[in-house]
Amino acid sequence: MYSDEIIDGVGGMSKFQILVMFLFLAPKLITSWGMLMMSFAGVTPQLWWCVNEMASDAGNYSGLKQCSAGDNGSSCSFVYSKEKNTVVNEWDFVCDRAGIKLFITSVQMGGVLVGALLSGQSADAIGRKKTFYIALLLHGGFNLVAAFSVSWQMFIVLRFLIGAMVGSNLVVSYPYTMEFIGKGWRQITSACPTWQVGSALFAMSCWLRPDWSDQHIILAALHVPFFATWFVAPESLRWLAVHGKLEEAEKVVDQMARYNKREKPANTAILLKKLSEVEKKGKESDHKYNYLDIYRHWNICWKSLVIQVIWMCMSFAFYGISFGVGNLMGNLYLNMFLVSVISVPGQVMVFFLSSRIGRRWTTFSFFTIATIGAFGVVIVSRVVSSDSILGPATTTMTLICRLGVATAWNSFQISTSETYPTVIRNLGYGAANTAARVGSIVSPYAFAMGGDDLLPPFVIVGSTMALCTLLTVLLPETNNAPLSDTTVQVLERDKELDRAVEDVSQKKTAKGSTLET
Repeated sequence: MYSDEIIDGVGGMSKFQILVMFLFLAPKLITSWGMLMMSFAGVTPQLWWCVNEMASDAGNYSGLKQCSAGDNGSSCSFVYSKEKNTVVNEWDFVCDRAGIKLFITSVQMGGVLVGALLSGQSADAIGRKKTFYIALLLHGGFNLVAAFSVSWQMFIVLRFLIGAMVGSNLVVSYPYTMEFIGKGWRQITSACPTWQVGSALFAMSCWLRPDWSDQHIILAALHVPFFATWFVAPESLRWLAVHGKLEEAEKVVDQMARYNKREKPANTAILLKKLSEVEKKGKESDHKYNYLDIYRHWNICWKSLVIQVIWMCMSFAFYGISFGVGNLMGNLYLNMFLVSVISVPGQVMVFFLSSRIGRRWTTFSFFTIATIGAFGVVIVSRVVSSDSILGPATTTMTLICRLGVATAWNSFQISTSETYPTVIRNLGYGAANTAARVGSIVSPYAFAMGGDDLLPPFVIVGSTMALCTLLTVLLPETNNAPLSDTTVQVLERDKELDRAVEDVSQKKTAKGSTLET
């Protein structure tokens, strides 16, 4: 709360905030490549055959996309069409080895879970800046090594490590950015389509150079310009203040004022000291925050549980569609591109709607759209019989669903960060991301269960989106509410809200009694 007063005093949204958004959100352009790599690398080439290794004539070719090359039990030597080079044809992930490519994606998402879990604790312990840049450095390094994998076992270990670094970046970058922006502009952090633009560029890169190894090398090279930003990136003002680093915090305020050409508030030192004192008062001097703190008080605990269920369902739908894009009819690269850019208009809408109708009802509206899109796929897949209509129709409904869930996620992550105080904000956001990875780990298998039939996975997607729609209503509105810095402030704010609701209820009761009289 005190930090909000300081930030608004030196310009809640000005040149410094634009710089911060570039520094901490722009790297999502490349981390999106790391996350979605298997949406291309895990695609099976259009044509493949099994050839009897003991054969000497063309008659021992199996049929197109058939695993057996005869009845003599001899092993296969697989032949693939040359339009793309993926890990499927690199290590023969077809027939009895087809499940390995799904396993690689799930292991990668397990890495994202571990990274989200560790970075939430790390960002609150050693700071946002160090955690952010360590993850970025390792992400680039692991991608470079992955390009030269000599076995699928080596590749799967590296995909796990890459996933961990992506998870770390996702957990840290958003709250890190938001902590520098005034309360009237916080929704702008979700309106920046860096992830979507990055994944769209990834689709174009795959189209121009359809080789899984080359894509890892290109991705590693793209990290280099972002490493230089370390020298101008500030540590979080809020983190410094609540950890008692008041001199460093005031230097960040000086930097903000200088960039924005504003006068630093005369009471800056007093506000920072108050913030630090409130933090010390709210906890024991030797207390180190951990994930238990987001469940310690019931007022925070029930919100955390609802938030985590919603994140898990969102991630299941979002990444299920992303990694299952190869199952859609039509051009792979065009579908990858459309799935990426479809949510950009929604992000712009989030910027305006989240401040007009609030975070809660914006999220509710787009979850409703996602539910309609998912069940639309189910209906179309059963009603339409013509392939010329079925392909475009299912793709359109899938894009509607993807638009809904992606935009709802952008809106909901604002209220997720605004729900927690500074001292446990990264822990709460990290726990939500951890829950999300549970959904993303399961999603590749769920979307593969029906083969080419889209009905089974989209029945599940539609059901989870309907659940999210209902759960969203349970959470309080956070629009225009000041960011709390300590758990004490959150509990006091909730008590004030409870008293306000009780007063309204009593007034209605008294009014009803008067009317009866």
